[in-house]
Parts: sequence; structure tokens; C-alpha cells
Amino acid sequence: MLNTRFVLIPRLKMNFMKRLVSLYILLMAVCMQLPAQNKPVSGKVLDASTKNPLPFVTITNVTNKSASLKTDVSGNFSVNVTARTVLVFSFVGYKPRTVTLTPGDTAFTVNLEKDISGLSEVVVIGYGQQKKSDITSAVASLSGKELSELPVTSINSALQARVPGVQIRSAGYEPGAGTSIKIRGINSITQGGGPIYVVDGVIVTGDIREINPYDIESVDILKDASAAAIYGSRASEGVVIITTKKAKSGRASIDYNGYYGVQKINRTYDFVDGKTYANLRRLAWSDEDPAAWPMNDPATDKKIFSAVELKSLAEGKTYNWADAITQVAPMQSHTLSISNGIGKNKIYLSGNYLDQSGIIKGSELKRYSLKANMESSVTEKVSIGLNTNFSHLDNNVVSNEAYYNAISMSPLRPIYDSTGKPMVDIDPNTGTITVTNPLALTNEAVFKKIDDRLIGNVYLDYKVIPSLTFRSNAGADIYKNQQFEYYPRSTGAGYLLKGLAKVQNFGYRDFLWENTLTYDYNLSEKHSINVLSGFTFQKRRQEWNFEQASGFPTDELTYKNMSLANRRDLIQSDYFNWATSSVLGRVIYKYKQRYILNLTARYDGSSRFGAQHRYGFFPSISGAWRLIDEPFIGVKFKSRVNDAKIRVSYGVIGNQDISYDNVFARLNSASYPFNGTSQSTGYQLGSNQGNDALKWESQYQFNTGFDLAMFSSRVQLTVDFYNKDVHNLLLQRNLALSQGYDTKMINVASLNTKGIDIGIKLAPVKTPSFDWQVDLNFSKYKSKVTSLLPGRDSLSPYLKVGEAPNSLIVDYVFDGIYNKGDDFKLNPTGKPGDVRVKDLNNDGIINQYDRAIVGRTTPKGWGGIWNYFRYKRVSLTVFASYMYGHDIYNKAYTDYLYSNGRNVILKEGLNYWTPENTNTNIPRPNAFGSSTRTLPSGSSSYAVQKGDFIRIRNITVAYDFSPALLSRVKIKSMGVYGQVLEPFLFTKYKGIDPEIDAGSYDIYPRFRTILFGVKIGL
Repeated sequence: MLNTRFVLIPRLKMNFMKRLVSLYILLMAVCMQLPAQNKPVSGKVLDASTKNPLPFVTITNVTNKSASLKTDVSGNFSVNVTARTVLVFSFVGYKPRTVTLTPGDTAFTVNLEKDISGLSEVVVIGYGQQKKSDITSAVASLSGKELSELPVTSINSALQARVPGVQIRSAGYEPGAGTSIKIRGINSITQGGGPIYVVDGVIVTGDIREINPYDIESVDILKDASAAAIYGSRASEGVVIITTKKAKSGRASIDYNGYYGVQKINRTYDFVDGKTYANLRRLAWSDEDPAAWPMNDPATDKKIFSAVELKSLAEGKTYNWADAITQVAPMQSHTLSISNGIGKNKIYLSGNYLDQSGIIKGSELKRYSLKANMESSVTEKVSIGLNTNFSHLDNNVVSNEAYYNAISMSPLRPIYDSTGKPMVDIDPNTGTITVTNPLALTNEAVFKKIDDRLIGNVYLDYKVIPSLTFRSNAGADIYKNQQFEYYPRSTGAGYLLKGLAKVQNFGYRDFLWENTLTYDYNLSEKHSINVLSGFTFQKRRQEWNFEQASGFPTDELTYKNMSLANRRDLIQSDYFNWATSSVLGRVIYKYKQRYILNLTARYDGSSRFGAQHRYGFFPSISGAWRLIDEPFIGVKFKSRVNDAKIRVSYGVIGNQDISYDNVFARLNSASYPFNGTSQSTGYQLGSNQGNDALKWESQYQFNTGFDLAMFSSRVQLTVDFYNKDVHNLLLQRNLALSQGYDTKMINVASLNTKGIDIGIKLAPVKTPSFDWQVDLNFSKYKSKVTSLLPGRDSLSPYLKVGEAPNSLIVDYVFDGIYNKGDDFKLNPTGKPGDVRVKDLNNDGIINQYDRAIVGRTTPKGWGGIWNYFRYKRVSLTVFASYMYGHDIYNKAYTDYLYSNGRNVILKEGLNYWTPENTNTNIPRPNAFGSSTRTLPSGSSSYAVQKGDFIRIRNITVAYDFSPALLSRVKIKSMGVYGQVLEPFLFTKYKGIDPEIDAGSYDIYPRFRTILFGVKIGL
């Protein structure tokens, strides 16, 4: 027993010691763990580019979901790390970032990069920026990449059919031609010159064709009154904000973009040849009096044909005048840019050379442009910047008569004389040129336009405190235009005058100074506020002078020595200046990141108005509800819908674009023989009485819309409905003779426009190897005059209450062709083959009271369809535009169809009326217009045609080289592409171009372009 007891005691002691050691080790481990559990890791979340702190960033703790948190107002956070911990940082408008922490980590910084895709992209608004997801009004945006898809010479041309609610038409197709732009329909009856442009903070006007589209970073269009109200009295036609490229932070690069192509007429008229033309001409004269002008009679031919035409007939020759003045024209552009964003000083430099020859000989545009944008962080609080754009345009223009004369010229007239010079045909009876040779206008006449323009600004940003920024911006727009014209003796204008020269100089200098304070503060996680206040001042000085002289001893010097002229035909000049000063303010309040309210106001004063109404107040209010962020929206719905937002806005904007002549009476120079013999010079009042009580034209616009993104943003939809009431519209009022003036401008009319804008972006297929993207837009509006002068519902056939202003086609109603046996009571002297029109008022006669609305030029809808396909490194882009529901007054078509025995006609016109061919709508040929004498104006609704069309504007095939391959030759990126511009047109319109302005003749043909280009990045 003793032995057993002594054996057990040592064993018990050993077990106790083992337990004691184990307990000690466990306590040591616990003690080591306790400090780790209580050790917090602090951090800060910053914007990767600006280094500004990001407040209330969501930090999801993947390891321990219950430990998720958010950053504070200054972007700071603190998290406890006991083991390996995975954190996901996410914030609206930024790409999420995953960070892994381990015990022992200390303070660290997280940089979040902006996500510029979909609704998270940043949109430039007036005097600031805003995430697209927070926009409360109607703003449309295009990136610089999208703008550069078409090799156009102006920004407006690149915007055509790309933005819903924006309607752009070319003023012509010659090199250097401008454009007209309407944003959301008609905004005035007599005033307005298009939207204002804000280029890097400088407010400018005009067509801005001087800016190279490849220098554009983005274009944002403020379409409704709420978005544009921050620009007050100048925003009634809309606002286009242009942001040019700047150096990217932390990057240095050299980029080249160039292309070369050729242009060729893509659609022409099909006219008859010389022999057929001669027979039609004989028939047209003989139809009036067969006895006086018998058919196929040599004596008659000598009366109706010139000597050179008779010679052509005898020799069986036909001359194609259109081919003689047109050509296959080259076009090229080269842009080289250098960017350095490394360090505190960032610089972007760019140069462009554009050379576009016209398809009509003698027309050409050359543009040289230089751009320099610089930014410098002087201190942590102060930064300065400079934006400049200088351009020089050298534009050779041909007369509007050249192409029209060519396609309407007798095909029997020789183009050149025996010496090889353009034929000059003199009428022996009058001693004047019968018809100006188009080649003389293209090869010998001079019409040159030279533009120089500098747009630039310098700015200073000062962070008073982290949430308060002061900006001072001084900008200038300096423009000079010179025009030189000379018409030699070989042209109709210069023949009798022995040379005609015109010299014109126009220029202005706009200076702008703006000072703003921006306060951006997050009160808490639920409340945030952005406040903007500012003062602006802008002044313009504008000058114009014109001189015309004739009688030059030689045509060799053209306009270059006006002192050689023996006649000073005309000398004119004009000068004026104006100034505007404004105070502005805006408050953007967000609650829980899903309820957004925007209040904007601007108070403008303009010297362009009289003292009674020099100041105007332009307020607006808008709000947005981010429905997708509501807690009651289920997880299943959010898995399919990424964003859903409703917007409502209302605002007032104005129009200061009125002439001084409407406010102040003009004095004109005059002379009067007081003593009956000698003239005394002095001044007399102009025809228009000034009205210093004129008010602003004011537009009140309501807009409601919604934005939707679904299926990982592969479907994005934006829809806007708007209603605009425009009041105090200016009209000319005729005055009694006793008042001493003819007219006076008054505020009296009103206008209403309702419309809808729809934009859709789709990504039907998106894989690493294949990508398909679609961008569609549709626009529609209806404008109508709601009031005119008191007691008047119509001021002309084209301006009526209930109709869109200046959009009506008014004419006689075509009723076919008279045939044998018809009732000729409306045309007692008529005969079969004459045009017949309707007697609308049934008074038994055809006069002006039988004219009616036979067409409307306002389209019922228009838009664009953009398709992008990519398979690996090969891509295909197809872009089309469309328009429907409008009419075109194609007077040119009827002129080329109805033979008057003088102009060449279309082959289609050979289906004219004869006793054997009565089933036709084309009257018989007649040299004196007898077959159309029932038309007092010489035209009818026969000239009205539907203008519906679908045009394929661009087909591009591109190839991007592999980065792995390019890295061997130290090239960052390289791509080549081929493009065809305007290859196809689908329309029933019988003219050349359904996008021509109503009633216009074809003065410059449209063309197709084939080009090849390359893009290289170093």
C-alpha cells in the first residue's frame, strides 16, 4: 500500500504541473491577443486624381460584415484588425477598391479612381461639375472621342444627329460653310442667332468652326431653362459648354491623328443632251405662235439660238458644264499633341493643319490652329491655369451663281473660246454678257475670306478653407474677319464696270471677368450642400467697314490696289459696343444621396436695352428623386435595375440678342436742295422708330424626365418632356405716315413649344472578343404662335396664330393638267396642256386669295442611330440619321422639269403633255409661260415634296495593333482606319439633297468622302 501511495503522489504532482504550464501558456496567449483586438488601424480615402478627401465612403468588411463602416466628413476611418481582414471601399461615381489588412498594419491611404462610365460620369454644368447621377435638369453630353469619329471641320457638324433635342443644318457644303443650330425647336420669331458657347469658361458666339474637334475633351449641352438659367439673359437658344483637353495627371504622351481622303459628288441631276434640248427649245417657241416661230425652220433657229449654239448644233456637240467646274477634291488633316501631367505643372500643346479642297473648282479651306492649356499648383491652396486657342482660316469661296449657272446652262454653249479661255458670250443688242460663264466665276473671280480668332482665359483657384473655393477667371474672344472680292471683265458683274472690287473688314473683342465662390460641405452622412455665388462682367467692342469700287485699268491686280479704281461706288462703316454685368447664385442640396434640389438665379443688366428695362431676373428650380436608392426597392429589382431617377424642373431664361436700331432711332446721312440748286448735307431720321421701353424676350420652360439603367448598365434610357412658353416676343409694327417713321419694334407676341427627347444606349453583346454597342436618339417638337398683334391672328401668309412661325409653305393648289373637253372658265384664254389650280374660295377667278398652306417645313421627328461592332482588334462603326414628316418646296425641281425653252431640263421632263400623252402632270413646253399662266406666282403645290430620308453618314472600319507588338518599337498605341462619309441616301425626295433649306436652289452639291487615317500614341 505504501509503495502504491508513494508512486501515485509523484504522478499527481506531475499532472498538476502539466496543467499549470498549460494554463500559463493559455493566459499568455490571451494576453497577447487582447492588445491585438484593441489595436485600431486608421486610414484616409482620397480622390486619386485631385487628392481631395471623400466623405461617407462605404467600407464593407468582407471578413466580418457586422464591422462595416463609413468614412467621416473628412474621409477618415478607423478599423480594428485582429486577423487578415478584407475591406471593399465603394463610393458613387468611383470604381470600388479592395484592400487586405493584417495584424500589425498601421495608418494607410486609399485612392479611389473615378468611374466615368454610364450614369456615374461627370457632367460639366454652368460654373461647375456634377455627377450625371445627381443631375436634376436636361443636360446632354458627348465625349471628345465620339466627336472625333467624323472628320468634320466644325464641332456643330460633329454634333449633327448625335444629341436628342438638338437640330443642326448645314448652311452649305462648300469648304468653310457654317451651320444653323436649334435646341428644342423655335425660340423666337424675329430675334436669336443660335445658342451661346462656353469654351473653357469663356462665353463666345458664332459658329466656332475655328476650334479643332480633336482638341475637345467633352461637349455638354444645357437644354432646359433650369440648366441654362445660370446664364440668364443669353440662354434662350440654349447653352453649349465645350471643355478642351488638358494634361492627364501622372502621364506624359505624344499623340498624332491624321487622315487623307478624296471627295466626289454623290448625286446629280440627269439632264437632256444638246440635240434634245434644241428640239424642246424650238417646240417651246412654236407653241406660243406656230406661224411666227415654225418648227425646224432655219430662220427661226437664228432667232432663238445664238451663233455659237447654231455652230454646236451643226457639229453635233454637247457640253457638260457641271463636269467642267467640278472635280474630285482631296482633303487632309494632321493633329499633333504633346501632354505632360507629371509634377505640379501640367501642360497640353496641340497643333492642327486642315486642307479641304472643294468639289467645285476654286473653293478651298485651310485651317491652322494652335492650342495650349496649362495648369500649375503653386501651393496647396493656390492653383493657376491658362487655356488658349488660336486659329487662322484661309477660305476661298466661289459665287453662289457658279453651280446653278452650270447645271442650268444651255448644253449647246461652248465652255472655252478658241484661245482656251472661258467663253464670254456678248449680246450684240445690249452689249452685256448673256450668261456668266461658271468657269469665269471659279477660275478668274476672287472671293477670299480670312479669319483670325483667339479664344483664351487665365484663372486662379484659391482654397480659402477645404470646403470653400474662390475662382477668378479672365477671358477674351478676339475675332477678325476680312473678305476680298473681285469680279473681272469676264463676269456679268464686272464686264460693264470694267472690274468690280469689294473689301470688307469685320471684327470684335469680347472681354469677360468672372469671380465665383463655391462652398461644398457635407453636413453629415444624410445632408450635403453645394453653394455657388458670383459676379460677372462682359464687354464687346465691334467694328465693320466696307468699300466697293469699280473701273480698274486691268484685272491683274484684282482687289489689291483699290486706289486704281476710277469709281468709289460705296463706302460704309459701323461700330457699336455693349456690356453686361450679372450676379448669380446656385444652391444644390442633397438628402440621403437620393433627394436632390437645385435652386438657381441670375440677375442680368444689359446695355442693349433702354433705361426702363435694362435689368432682368432669371430664376429656376429643379429636383431629382433617385428612386433606386429607396430602401423599399427590393434586392431582386436592384439586381436588374442599376439606376432609376425622376427629374422635374422649371425656369426662366431670356434673350438679349436685339439690335440697337430697335431701341434707339438711327440718323442717316442725307442731302437736300434748300435753295433749289445746291445740295446741303445733313442727317435724317431712319425708317424705324426706336423704342427704349423694349423688354427681354422671356422663356418659361417646364421639363420632366427620367433616367434608367438596367442589366449592369447595358441598357440606359433618358426621356424628357418639355413645355416652353415664350412671352414678350419682338415684332415690327407698321406706323401711320403722320408719325414720321415706318415701323417700330414692340414686345407683343407669344409662342409655345412642346416636345420630347429620347436617348437610348444599348450594349447587346459585351465579351472580351466581341462587343456590340448601339446609341439611338429621337426628338420631336411642335411650335405654334399663340398671339400676335392685338386683334390680329395673322400678319402674313407665313405667320399665323396656331402655326409654327416661318415654317409654312403657301401656294396655289395644283390640280393637274387641262385636257381637251375640260371646263376653262377659270382660264378663259387657256388651252390643253396648261397647269390647272383650284379655286379655293369658289369666286370664279384665280388670284392670291386661292393660295393655301400646302406644306410645313418643321419635321415631325428626327434622330440618329449609331452602331459599333468590335471583334478582337477589328471594329466597324455605322452611323445613320433620319428625319420625317416635313415638306420641302423644291422650286428648283419644277424649274428643271417645266421647259420654258431657255433652261436645260431633266430627262424626266420629257414626259410633258401632248395630245397623245395626256396622262401626265407636266405642262407642255412654252417659252412665254403660257402653260403656267394660271399661276400668278409661277408655281404651285406641285413643287412641294416630302422630305423624309434616312442617310448613312459614316461607315468606319478600324484596326488597333497589339500592345505587345507595339511595345517592341516603343509605341504606346496605334490604329489605322478607313472611312466612307455619306455613302447612301434613302429618300423619295426628287431633288439632290433633302436636308436643303426650304425653297433653296442647289448652289453647292453634296459629296461623298473616302479617306484613310492613322492614330499613334507615344
